[in-house]
Amino acid sequence: MSTQPEISDSGAPVGALLFLRCGKDADFAEIHSSLLAQDGVTASIPVFGEWNILLRLAAKDRENLQRFIEERIRSCKGVESFQAHYCEETWPVSGAAADGEHKAAACALLDVDTGGFTALVARFRAMAGVSEIIASDGGKKIILFLRGNSSREIRNVFGDEVRPLAGVLRIKLFNTMN
Repeated sequence: MSTQPEISDSGAPVGALLFLRCGKDADFAEIHSSLLAQDGVTASIPVFGEWNILLRLAAKDRENLQRFIEERIRSCKGVESFQAHYCEETWPVSGAAADGEHKAAACALLDVDTGGFTALVARFRAMAGVSEIIASDGGKKIILFLRGNSSREIRNVFGDEVRPLAGVLRIKLFNTMN
């Protein structure tokens, strides 16, 4: 498997992650459930922080993803703003973080130096707590999914293992509701 991110022209399904911010008076539960019921939505994950919902999308091609975003997300009542990240390559990680029950989960959006991209992916694949790695934005961003026994455990992974890595420029960590 290549570690250089590329958009596939193979006809294989393509994906995107959308971070959504809901308006102050929006019915969060209604937005969450109505989006989850849409064709092409593979997950709707409530998150804490700058954004309220992390939406995973899949479509047959990038054009259909873009159409979904334009037609369904922009017109969704209660969604104030969003940020889209197209999945260019995904590395599922096997092991304890990917298997079994965990009490805490998080997602992190990392700005990374593209020169060290391959080395970063290799380090993340070996890191305890990382359950999935997604490349986006031409290798300038990596989205990590983590699982652990507590939010503190996940924060410690970031403070002790991720933040000090050469090539990690900025981290935004979002705890998810289990």
